[in-house]
Amino acid sequence: AVAEDEVQQCWRVSPGPDFVLIVHTRDMPGYLALSQRLFTQDANVRNVKSFFSVHRAKFETKVPLALI
Repeated sequence: AVAEDEVQQCWRVSPGPDFVLIVHTRDMPGYLALSQRLFTQDANVRNVKSFFSVHRAKFETKVPLALI
């Protein structure tokens, strides 16, 4: 998954061997092609859930640092 250009972020989350992928594709056919490449060819993948953003509520990349 990390080798795919469409995958912007990959997080391992607990509990269990679960991952969250943040992906960016041009359209739904592009997402379908990506998901088939990533998930249908790997025997270790048993379950996939997809969630789609419909509205960005907030996006920040800065990290607040305490002033000394």
